[in-house]
Amino acid sequence: MEAQPPREPKAKIFVIDDSPTGLTMAREILEDAGYLVHTFKSPIGITRALHHLRPDLIVLDVNMPAISGDKICRLIRGISGSLNPLIILYSSISDGELRKLASECGADGFVSKGGYTRDLLKTIRDSLFAKASGSGQFKVRS
Repeated sequence: MEAQPPREPKAKIFVIDDSPTGLTMAREILEDAGYLVHTFKSPIGITRALHHLRPDLIVLDVNMPAISGDKICRLIRGISGSLNPLIILYSSISDGELRKLASECGADGFVSKGGYTRDLLKTIRDSLFAKASGSGQFKVRS
């Protein structure tokens, strides 16, 4: 019996979106790419989940009722401490507005919902690679 090479640990990703369709699409896309995915239809309870499940990256919808994604990003940045997950904003707002929001709230990047599948995977892979390599070169770009 031949020894198997060690498997790379799968990145753990949270997706927070008030749209059930958006959550289902994100889960399928990301799980098919090999990621461990936890979805949340609301930011309620996210602080507990952060500390319990310790995600590597959070995909965060901007346009949600009650509290916007950029405000949730600021909240997570304020409470995550040493966890410091990557945060990617995603929305159907213009790229310019999304880039500005991401920069202002401390997100690590952004993705337009227009090119959802291809752009989401590329942005996540680039972000995780930059974090793992310690380059820090991914700040706010898509």
